[in-house]
Amino acid sequence: MGNFKSVALMGACALALTAGACTKAAHSTGATDVSQAIKADEKKWNADFKSNDLEALLGHYTDDAYFVAPGVKPASGSTEIRKVYADGTSDKNFSISFASDKIDVADSGDMAYARGRFTEKFTDPKTQKVMTDSGSYVTVYKKQSDGSWKATEDFAAADPDSTKPVEPGKAVTPPKMVSF
Repeated sequence: MGNFKSVALMGACALALTAGACTKAAHSTGATDVSQAIKADEKKWNADFKSNDLEALLGHYTDDAYFVAPGVKPASGSTEIRKVYADGTSDKNFSISFASDKIDVADSGDMAYARGRFTEKFTDPKTQKVMTDSGSYVTVYKKQSDGSWKATEDFAAADPDSTKPVEPGKAVTPPKMVSF
């Protein structure tokens, strides 16, 4: 009878390990799907910046999102984020591009974050010179009831000493798009 208990215990352990591996594999597949959805959203978000489509830009955020970026006051909620974006897109020299280099999905499958780099061009309100800067960002995404993903926290920080005047006639180099 002692051998039966050992065999039964080993069988139960093997079953538990197999189930754990299946759960991990299912999460991995789900995480890949989420990463692809966020990459697709980033591609659309960059296109929305190029077209200066304010409504489309705001559509990437939840109603209660929080947004922090270099040179602007932190914005809480869709009304404040709308003002920041409206001010930015009204600048004829404004452009931004960004690309994530890491996307991580919570085990729960309802939250994820993207980390990456951005480059932007804008008119300095004090000097009226066209400037460029670059930096890093972290965007936290939350799964919506319709299955889509929207930004709920969006933080960007310029690299130290990255803000420089743009030489006339010289284009700003966007960050390299990385695909996983």
